[in-house]
Amino acid sequence: MAIGGATWPDILKWGATALTIAGAGTTAADLGRRATGWGFALLAGGSACWLAAAQLEQESQLGLTNLVLLALNLFGVWRWLVRRGSAAPP
Repeated sequence: MAIGGATWPDILKWGATALTIAGAGTTAADLGRRATGWGFALLAGGSACWLAAAQLEQESQLGLTNLVLLALNLFGVWRWLVRRGSAAPP
């Protein structure tokens, strides 16, 4: 199925690209605990989009890579946004 000539995998890949760039920039900017956590959330969204696109296009290497990255990014969300306790490391 196409939307204006773009297929679902194309749309997912462009969404993943935007989310990954925004997430990497937010995380790298080191604007504090909360912003870093949201950076990981954006990265997790990008990984989920890449994973869906890989599934639709049967690209197992891309899918496996982003499955692992999704897990790592969700750990980052938990570490920086959800977990209570000690402050972020220096």
